[in-house]
Amino acid sequence: MTKTKPLFKLADVSKVFTTGAGDFTALDKVNVDIYPGEFLGIIGKSGAGKSTLLNMISGVSQISSGEVIYTDPADGTTQPIHALDQNELATWRGKNVGIVYQSFELLPMLNLVDNVILPQDFAGFFQRWKSRKLAQELLDEVEIGEHSHKIPAHISGGQKQRVAIARALVNDPQVIIADEPTGSLDTKTSDRIFKIFEKLVARGKTVVMVTHDMNLADRFDRVLHIVDGVVSTPELDGNGKIKPADLRAIAETEDDEAENLKGVKLDPIITTGNTHKKELAIKLDSVIKTYVGPAGEFTALKGIDLEFNYGDFVAIVGKSGSGKSTLLNMLTGIDHPTSGTVTIGGNNIYDLSESERAQWRGKNMGIVFQFFQLLPTLTMVENTMLPMDYTNTFDPAERFDRAMDLLKMVGLEEEAHKFPDSLSTGQQQSAAIARSMATDPSIIVADEPTGNLDTKSANTIINLFNKLSADGKTILIVTHDPGLTRFTHRTITLADGLVVNREDEPELSVGHSQTDQLPSPDHTEQPVPVPGD
Repeated sequence: MTKTKPLFKLADVSKVFTTGAGDFTALDKVNVDIYPGEFLGIIGKSGAGKSTLLNMISGVSQISSGEVIYTDPADGTTQPIHALDQNELATWRGKNVGIVYQSFELLPMLNLVDNVILPQDFAGFFQRWKSRKLAQELLDEVEIGEHSHKIPAHISGGQKQRVAIARALVNDPQVIIADEPTGSLDTKTSDRIFKIFEKLVARGKTVVMVTHDMNLADRFDRVLHIVDGVVSTPELDGNGKIKPADLRAIAETEDDEAENLKGVKLDPIITTGNTHKKELAIKLDSVIKTYVGPAGEFTALKGIDLEFNYGDFVAIVGKSGSGKSTLLNMLTGIDHPTSGTVTIGGNNIYDLSESERAQWRGKNMGIVFQFFQLLPTLTMVENTMLPMDYTNTFDPAERFDRAMDLLKMVGLEEEAHKFPDSLSTGQQQSAAIARSMATDPSIIVADEPTGNLDTKSANTIINLFNKLSADGKTILIVTHDPGLTRFTHRTITLADGLVVNREDEPELSVGHSQTDQLPSPDHTEQPVPVPGD
């Protein structure tokens, strides 16, 4: 890579969010140059400012101060990204930037080809046969082409992320901005995706990628390390690799995140008077889910038998492709099992019609998917009220006050009248959790609910889930974070469509898993399986 004129120049860029606890500085006078054809890695712990930095580069969120200048590598013209209006930014992004966010959401009613085509349609580049051919080629490139005519519900979470990457490439942008693009993928698939990015860089593309995976640090052309909104550049040795001392320092900083979570003190749980604790909430009996495609049949769930009581707080873990997302689809009534039954609250939910099941789901189940998106044209309180309006739950005169109470529970009452793009990623995720509780559901299903949160915000959400559990609500969370499994009653591990552990609810202090309470013979903690291991 030859460093010429920077593609992006960030000069004294700061971003300040206003919260109920006061102003929060997510980025503090960042000065960074990004060059054409560079593979730039951004590393930092949760809440460090990584996603905010990507938002500044792509113009998704307005900076508080400073400048972001983009130089077109073709003709050398410059554009002050920070000074463009929303329409100008949309046009610029459509031509120059492909974005793969960790919270990227595929449209559920479209097949994979049609999802990939969407950016061309938005940018006015769509040509029916040419665009479809290109979409198929990109799906082949990310090694999911054989599933191109499936809908997102029929592929795994890791496969969905690969579709998101193909979609980001469809307009042949100069820059690919990727926020944890391999975060949901197993090691082998992650390596494939990383190699795709390397090939794009070899063809002259610029890739800016956020990752928490320290094993990838030496594979980037350059690495930025961000801590509390401050960016530093680790020193390189004569071979262009990060010096061992700097690499160790970064690793120690990241380890601090795990230690901080390990030291989190949960509020005491009071279960006295909880009459729901031993009442059966969910029962899965011999649930099998088989998908049929051009490549043949694939069985995502292989005879699952599980029971959950009201008041259970359960972690579901497993690698990408293990069946976690499919299991959630079965529990929420989004997708039909091939065989077996799913009984919730004493009713087989698949005896209901699609419309009846949608109404049932809206009233009885709160869902926080990993790719949950708040509606950008509604304020936080309006977003939170929406489920009540949709299901006609609670008196209309009560809905506003209830929504405000829920936002207060997650620490967002001061942001109630703001729009989503005015909040940090962690605040938006907290708002999504408040919204999931709007109809007072008996069951809350959450996919990586703290994945985008800093330690303090994650602590707030964990405590909230614990309190809801103590009140008799069933909480099921999918997580890759072994630290969170320490705070749940049970841990269910999936592998290749099977439950590979059977932890009955232990007679232990609430808020800790069995594996956390029972030491191994040498008195060291046993690791919990994490996606990508």
